[in-house]
Order: sequence, then C-alpha cells, then structure tokens
Amino acid sequence: MVLEDLEAVADLERFATRAKSISDTGTRLQVAGAVLANWVSVLHPRGLGDQVPVVLGLRTVRLAEGRQDGLDNVYALSSVLERLARMGTTGSTAFTLPPVTENVPWTAVTPPRSGWTPVATVEDGELQSVARDGIRELADALPQDPGASMVAQARAAVWGRLLGSDPSGEGFLPAGAAFAAYSLGFLTPQGTTAVHTSGPWVRLSGPAGYVLCRRPMLV
Repeated sequence: MVLEDLEAVADLERFATRAKSISDTGTRLQVAGAVLANWVSVLHPRGLGDQVPVVLGLRTVRLAEGRQDGLDNVYALSSVLERLARMGTTGSTAFTLPPVTENVPWTAVTPPRSGWTPVATVEDGELQSVARDGIRELADALPQDPGASMVAQARAAVWGRLLGSDPSGEGFLPAGAAFAAYSLGFLTPQGTTAVHTSGPWVRLSGPAGYVLCRRPMLV
C-alpha cells in the first residue's frame, strides 16, 4: 500500500507509538476504498466479570496506490512500527504488510459505521482533566504489587465511571474514553470534541482521531 505522503507515515508512527505504550495488543488495519483505518484497543475486558468498558482508538489516512480494498487484519504493533520507522528514514510512502497476522479478542467487538446521533460538544480541557484525575486516582488506589483482580476492579471503577447526562439523567460517556483521547494525543489546547451515540456505543470525534467506546455488558 502507498500512503498519501510522508506526513501520513509520520502520523501513523506517532499513533502506533502512543498505542503501544498504553496497551500493546496489536493494531487492526482495514481498507475501504482509498482510506486506511487503524484501530487499537486502549481498554477492553480481560476476562469474565471484568467490567472495564471497551475503548478503541481510530486513526485514518488516505492511500495513493495499492489500496487493497477490503483488507481487514490484525498485526503486531512492533511489526507495524518497524516498517513505519524504516519508511520515514528512507523517505518511502510504500507500506509492506507484515507477513504474520494476529488474533486478539478485542476485534470481535465492532462499532457501527452508521446511525450515529450528535449529543454534545465537550471542551478538550475537560476531557484532559478527567483523564489526568483518573490516572492519579488509579496510582493512589493500587498498592505496589497489586494482583490482577485488584487491577481489574480498580480500572473498571475509574474508567467505567459514566460522565455526562442523557435524557433520563444517567451518565453515558465512560471516563475511559477521555483517557483514550488524552493518551493517544487526540486532544488539543482550546480544542473541542464532538460526542455521538449509537445504541450502547459512544464516539468522540476530533481532528486528530476518534475514540469509540461501549459500556461493559452485564453478565
């Protein structure tokens, strides 16, 4: 595949680098026409009873050639980053797909492509504050060597907390969405982010990318 320009190469490298530092669970590459969609998981349940919300990050770029329409595979972030770094060094915009694909559980959950309803516009500063407060709360809540169960419960309590208010008066935006937007570099000083909903899904849309999240399913 040939990306539109070297800025797209650098953009994807930044996105993949941030994603790998948060949750190194692969990247899903999808091609639709001349658009390459790059999905990563910031938060997802690690097992039965884990009530952390599904929170996905999405960055799209345009393709110039070799579009491979219909491509939908998951690759290791390290493999993708290695290729993007080499492209940046050599000045090439041609991306060669890694030879090995991965199977990761978070790709079994796919947000809808249509049916989104705008519900709010939020200041990026507010989302940043929610993310930073949550990071501090987690750091204070967890002991030095917490067990997996304690970590799961703390993550669910902090990032599953619902913000905003729908017509019924209940919150609808998991705090984990703010964490994802902040950690992936989607927030800008003085910027705003649009909020849309579709069924159990919520989407944050900004110039730098998208965050799509679904509240945990009760079991």
